[in-house]
Amino acid sequence: MATMTVESVKRFGHTIKEHTISVPWDYDNPGETFELFAREVIAPGGEDKPALVYFQGGPGFPAPRPVGTPGLLGKALERYRLILLDQRGTGRSHRIDSASPAADLEKLKFLRQDNIARDAERLREHLGEDKWSMFGQSFGGFCITSYLSLFPESVERAYFTGGLPTLDKGADELYRSTYRALHARQEKFYREIPWAKGRVEEIIHHLDNAEELLPTGERLSSRRFRTVGIELGRGTGFDTLAYLLEDPFREVKGEKRLRTDFLADVGARVSFYGAPLYAAIHESIYGAVGGQKVTGWSAHRVREEFEDFAESGTWLTGEHIYPWQFDEDPALRPLKEAAFALAEHEWESSPYDAEALGKADAVAAAAVYLDDIFVPFEESMDTAAAYKDLRPHVTNKFQHNGIAEDGAGIFGELLRLADDH
Repeated sequence: MATMTVESVKRFGHTIKEHTISVPWDYDNPGETFELFAREVIAPGGEDKPALVYFQGGPGFPAPRPVGTPGLLGKALERYRLILLDQRGTGRSHRIDSASPAADLEKLKFLRQDNIARDAERLREHLGEDKWSMFGQSFGGFCITSYLSLFPESVERAYFTGGLPTLDKGADELYRSTYRALHARQEKFYREIPWAKGRVEEIIHHLDNAEELLPTGERLSSRRFRTVGIELGRGTGFDTLAYLLEDPFREVKGEKRLRTDFLADVGARVSFYGAPLYAAIHESIYGAVGGQKVTGWSAHRVREEFEDFAESGTWLTGEHIYPWQFDEDPALRPLKEAAFALAEHEWESSPYDAEALGKADAVAAAAVYLDDIFVPFEESMDTAAAYKDLRPHVTNKFQHNGIAEDGAGIFGELLRLADDH
């Protein structure tokens, strides 16, 4: 039986309880354990409200650290006690990063959504909840889908934002979908900001022919620069990229050079120092889905099927992780051996069970974004149809990070859909 500790304080008018329980790294072979952490936020008078566990997007990121209750958090607290779970390997749940010992880096294969779901079920049991509800943003929705596959009887309601994963497409096919979605999104960017394409090509040509160093000391390659395209999947991404690109060069001693503020901005965007797990385990979340047991650097291989995104191309890339990043990013170099081993790992089973989802009694509601470059629309709608009762809220008003722009409004719409049954 896992041990549990609870600490309670008052902050910003709310009761904050900190829960720590001991759970195994490997549920198939229980032995070595770690301390799983979750923070419970209770609004004034909300002690008897039902529980809602929050699964953060990612993978590889901890739960939010609230300093107040604006937006989605505030809306959720109107009805629920909010459980902010630090997923294994993040935050206070035994963070794994470039400074971790080798023994921790060998645990990357245990960080998938199915084990996060098992951790959450242990937490539910120790909180004494017969059932609880769930919210998941992006990868958080993948965690919910895995949880409902394993423990459908434990869920009252499930709320998704940009997080309905494919159930039947392997990593290769999924990444083809993301490259196609990104291509359409980038075409729109170049239509709205017509000078941006030439500027991107100018920067790529410059980086291929001149040494430019990031503030962290390493040379910036053109292929690494191209990964700033992940911004195209965010609501204000067109404008943010346009501001980045508008005036990147200056003349220094008669030579064309990139400005230091440009290099600082790009450096922050292309470094995984804050969350190296995002890069190291990213493709593993698709392991064995659709029968593809080995991901094998899928995004890297599949990009060569698209001329614009290939190594020789000039279009910006998106939520794609490439093996060479583990050489070029100092934050990822210590994780290289473990990440390469994970890429060749043979996954025995998918983290999802479509049959179980089709029988689960939980009421589900999902915000699905039409031109999402992270979790493509068509695959999301296929998964929505697999659920016994999932009500989609389809919109083109937001991009993948919709909850950052109007979390309260989106969650309010999901509540309305779930209530209407």
